[in-house]
Amino acid sequence: MFNLHSFLHSFHQLEQFDAVMAERCKLVTSSVLIAIIILFSVISSTTIGLGNNANILFIQSDGGSSNDGSGNNSSTNQGVGQNITNWTAYSPVWSVGDTWTYSATLDAQELVERENNLQGAVLDFLLGTATLVIQGVEEVDVAGEITPVYRTVTSAVVVGNGYDFPVPNPLNDGSLLSIDGVLTASYVNTEYLRVGDLALVKYDKHLVMEVTAEILGIGQTVEVANYIESGIHAPPLEYYDFPMSENESWNLVTNLTKTYTKIGTTDLISIDIPTEPEYYDQEWKFLINATGDVDFPGCEDSTLVWMLDEEDEAEEWRWWCPSVNQYAIRWTDDIALSGVNASLVLNSYQPANQVMSISIDLSNNSTPLNSEIDSWVNITDSNGQPVVNKSGFVYLRGIQRLSFVTDENGSAQLRIMVGNSMDNTPTAQDWGTHGVVAYLHSDQTVGSATLTLEGSAIGGLLRLEANLLASEVSGIMSVQSNHFSESVRF
Repeated sequence: MFNLHSFLHSFHQLEQFDAVMAERCKLVTSSVLIAIIILFSVISSTTIGLGNNANILFIQSDGGSSNDGSGNNSSTNQGVGQNITNWTAYSPVWSVGDTWTYSATLDAQELVERENNLQGAVLDFLLGTATLVIQGVEEVDVAGEITPVYRTVTSAVVVGNGYDFPVPNPLNDGSLLSIDGVLTASYVNTEYLRVGDLALVKYDKHLVMEVTAEILGIGQTVEVANYIESGIHAPPLEYYDFPMSENESWNLVTNLTKTYTKIGTTDLISIDIPTEPEYYDQEWKFLINATGDVDFPGCEDSTLVWMLDEEDEAEEWRWWCPSVNQYAIRWTDDIALSGVNASLVLNSYQPANQVMSISIDLSNNSTPLNSEIDSWVNITDSNGQPVVNKSGFVYLRGIQRLSFVTDENGSAQLRIMVGNSMDNTPTAQDWGTHGVVAYLHSDQTVGSATLTLEGSAIGGLLRLEANLLASEVSGIMSVQSNHFSESVRF
């Protein structure tokens, strides 16, 4: 049976081989190089066990990009083989004030069942509304590099019935009573997401859970949980590997450090909160196995992204909708306390009124390692007029930030040495994808474009074979998605 974990582990090793060969292939003559490519292609096909029935969809693209900066540059960007993937989603640009609202359903029964203080309690689904807002843009240190991030806040209040909850006896004799009541949970999650690719750098989750009921004829509210969980991912958790396409897969190894701050709760029935920092070495696998329509206007071309753990169990999945720059549907196995799963379904999207807009054009969106590209930063006001003499910075992973000032056309041209930084989510198409970000500090306004770094010729063959295997995985995941609802309560 096909083993997703083994495949992705092998793929990670092949990417490391690619890093070495990218330098050494420069020293090999063209005839020897061709022989090596053919030989290694045969050997790796046997080693990986690739079947001849695997299929992957590629299309010929007539796309490109037009750079309308001060240089009036226009170019067409094509990959090494002239055939590029049918991309289904690109990295979005958010504005401060963008708002999404969701119907929220939380299921905390698993959490209740594992808590000794809550033995015997039963929870209905907790229902309510969640709101996600872009609250700001700021800089943080990510592995020694100053990096622009969005600060987002997701807040929700959900309510449901609880049965047989143990609560302190109002007589204060130390005993517990079993009561039925209404459980209310309020949830606020502040996240810091890298502007270039929406990778999660760090977060702070505040969860409060209360039970309201009549106890011996007296209406009371008892706090079950009140705490803040703070987490830092190193490297950042890159859920989306923009640009995305169907049958694409990638993996990510990250270290998560969690700390907890307990705010309150009654000791007799409170949920246990860790008192020491927790450290997790995590290996995640991501797969896009479907594109399609979700039940929200404009989301006919959404992309389904799965997140799997080391046991190939679903940790999360999201339907990403390009027209709203966000997920339209999300299910997660762990929204809080390693045991509260949740689903979020989009109700509305309200983009902010933009005072200023930034676009970035690149002379090449796909380029070899250690090459140079030209970039144009274009800034306009709310009426579409050029903004003159505006200063800001451009960021790209592996280089120092570059300063710019717009000219009389509202544009600034910069030449960038792209370097050879490999990202943390290797795929079958690239050596790395990085966001080129322009940031106006005083206005908290950003623009972004995705730059793809092409790997070596041998690595390209290996990644292509990995992509063929990914199409097999896609078929497996299609079966899993059809039966997914059987494994959860809702």
